[in-house]
Amino acid sequence: MSPQSNLDRARIYLSFADEDRARAMELVRWLNDGGWHIVADERHAFASDTSGPSRHLDDCDVVLCVVTAGWLVSSDCDREISYCAARGKLILPVICDQGAAGLLPAALDTLPRIDLTRHGVIDYLKLMKTLTQVSRAAGRDVAPMPRTGVRRAWRRLCLAWMAVTAWRRSR
Repeated sequence: MSPQSNLDRARIYLSFADEDRARAMELVRWLNDGGWHIVADERHAFASDTSGPSRHLDDCDVVLCVVTAGWLVSSDCDREISYCAARGKLILPVICDQGAAGLLPAALDTLPRIDLTRHGVIDYLKLMKTLTQVSRAAGRDVAPMPRTGVRRAWRRLCLAWMAVTAWRRSR
């Protein structure tokens, strides 16, 4: 997808724990294939060798939190979320571990969330719908895809879902 094709969509920052990098990059690839503008730093936004946060935190419209046991205890992830909450960024928890949903901090527990623990297509579609609503709320009008684009996107979504399902079964 060309860089110009996703300018009308919400800019998304992905917050994840270091040990969940593979899972986070899987989500980044899936969302990028769907036309979203995803930013996932190789390091956390507040790296120890920098004086301030990454510019990606200031530029994003929404922060997707890849909620796992590692994310819940990561001080770097906590700093990212605190920084974004203070600036009024939308924070969307994406539950990726069964046990993590019940352990969300009180500030995040009341937020809408997406549960990807079942690895079902419907859950990923719910995430896309939510991101579309966020785009509109951020003043970005997401144009509907042409009919052939919808078919192509649906095919990519199904192929990605089958690949993820096969990968999880092989583990």
